[in-house]
Amino acid sequence: MRTLLSVSAGSFLPAFEGGSNDPNTSVSAHERPNFESVRSLIFQAIAHGKATGVAVAVAHGGSIVWEEGFGWANREAGLKATARTPFTLASITKPFTATTLMTMAAEGKLLLDDAANKYLMKSGIQGANENADAATVRLLGAHVSGLPTMFEGYDRDEAKLALGPGELIRNYGRLAYSPGSCYEYSNIGFAALAVIASNLTGMDFGTLMTQRVLKPLGLRDSFFDSSVARLSAGAARYDPSDNPIPYYTTSTPASGELYASAHDLAHFAMFNMKNHLPRRAPILDDRWIDELHKPVFVGPSGVATTFGWFTGHLESGASVLFKNGGQPGVATSLYMLPSENLACMVLTNRSDGRELCSEVCNQVLASYSPEWRQPEETAGPSSAAFVVTPSFSGRWMGTLVNDDAKMPVRLNIESSDSATLALGDKPAERITGMQSEGVAFTGVSTGGIDSADALRTGAKTLKIKLISHEGKLVGRILATAGNPDVKNVMLPYVITLQRPSE
Repeated sequence: MRTLLSVSAGSFLPAFEGGSNDPNTSVSAHERPNFESVRSLIFQAIAHGKATGVAVAVAHGGSIVWEEGFGWANREAGLKATARTPFTLASITKPFTATTLMTMAAEGKLLLDDAANKYLMKSGIQGANENADAATVRLLGAHVSGLPTMFEGYDRDEAKLALGPGELIRNYGRLAYSPGSCYEYSNIGFAALAVIASNLTGMDFGTLMTQRVLKPLGLRDSFFDSSVARLSAGAARYDPSDNPIPYYTTSTPASGELYASAHDLAHFAMFNMKNHLPRRAPILDDRWIDELHKPVFVGPSGVATTFGWFTGHLESGASVLFKNGGQPGVATSLYMLPSENLACMVLTNRSDGRELCSEVCNQVLASYSPEWRQPEETAGPSSAAFVVTPSFSGRWMGTLVNDDAKMPVRLNIESSDSATLALGDKPAERITGMQSEGVAFTGVSTGGIDSADALRTGAKTLKIKLISHEGKLVGRILATAGNPDVKNVMLPYVITLQRPSE
């Protein structure tokens, strides 16, 4: 480990001092904070077994002022992390997906405020709980279309089980909530955006993103993971105990399967801050970049979703544009202060890297802007103890659907701390962890769902989220299983409940 740390420090010091491997990048060493304390923080995390590989970049004033890699990108292969190592971005893929769609909007191929179903064709969103045509393209990219959350990873032996994007929308593309009314982080929404883009162009989405975003912006280290030949150059993924996680893909590639280096991500940040860099094609003019960043849904804390991003504000009113990513073996962060033309990004290949990402970005950004405060990472409401109200109390009956499942559901909310859920003809199970999230009721129960995916994965822990809508309770049940640090699944099933007639 000492050898690795010394090599890491020596190999990348030139970039820290002002050098760059990219001839198109002008790296300024003037008026730059001293990053030694941040480097020490990362070295200590690696030495104490709290990180495996880390890559950092800082962009300021239209150039990269620091980029460096630390530790192992792939320890088993002897591959060290550098500023040019491609890491899985996880959900930082989403701004790239949104940018791909925005290039099509700029060309007049689609309208962001059109119904998504206008472009989804045979893979249309279904409106089990609301009019599906109210789910627009823009709402899909802002996590407020009404589609629920979802995640599943497939190892190499399971890859054949992964659904194509169109089939996934047909199986799981049902609205759980009224479009625009409720924030829920939705990977399915970005799968739908990929289907729209492919329908309009006839191209595989990874190829489309490469042609429209990655190549024009000169992001040579970046690739969609359908580029199998390039995977060996990318960072492997590790669990919190520093054990390698076998390679996997996910159920929604357009939401999280882009690989990029810290160097490339810095250039993407500079593009988003309207720096017109030499030898970079102007894929969007300033008007369309503004459209990417325009708030769509503002949460209680003031954090808002945009088309692919989140945005918050400092006390002075200065805007913060950001996106984080996390999944087994991945934790990533990107924060931008456009008013300062400043961005910090951290990529790690560990499930538990989120805290380190935050510490690094917070130190870097505070060294430039003393008022820096990290925004909340969600536009959703905070949780509180559930207090039963007449709109939720009592007995409810209805149906659960998705993935060919169609099951009777019985819910009984007796009090603020007592409720049960029954699926099909099974006995009722107690709901624990009852909470309120804004206007939503949430809780956890258990039960078997008669769908192919739930049976295959053994997903029997049920996470419930319901809101009151026109005298009914509508929402979803997530059937979950596994360890989110290693391998896990969250399958969404839409439910509509009403009071039984007496």
